[in-house]
Amino acid sequence: MLFCPVGVASALTAEQEAAISDHCAAIREDLKKVQRSDARARVYLGGKFELILNKYIMPLNVRLVENNMSQMELIEGQNTLTALKAKFADDYVNYQQNLEELVLADCKNEPKAFYEKIEKVRQKRQKVSDDVQKIRKELGKNMESVVKLKEGWHVEKK
Repeated sequence: MLFCPVGVASALTAEQEAAISDHCAAIREDLKKVQRSDARARVYLGGKFELILNKYIMPLNVRLVENNMSQMELIEGQNTLTALKAKFADDYVNYQQNLEELVLADCKNEPKAFYEKIEKVRQKRQKVSDDVQKIRKELGKNMESVVKLKEGWHVEKK
């Protein structure tokens, strides 16, 4: 096993250190692939979140306010989503900067320090993943609120 669970870099065996050192070039190439893939995913997700927020959620809230039908749940949801999207962007930039440092790190001569950086990057990547899950959860709650509003509106109209 080349990599150990998070938090055990100091427990790398001499064999594991040698494996990191011996496969340094391949590890770097794999990290560059992850970097490119994650950058595409961030652009895609960030764009989708932005689209949903700016083309659906905000206009709906504006229209509801204009018609004196504002729903606090939806406004709070919009504020939460805006904050979560900003956190996602900040956490991603932080992750990407750490990943760039990792790609440039000397894994050949300093495998233990390199692995410690891997652990740090994994934690940063997990934060980004957690941000995405929180956004998806909030989008689900927002959708539920819209459905309730729509159902209530249909009941009032009859």
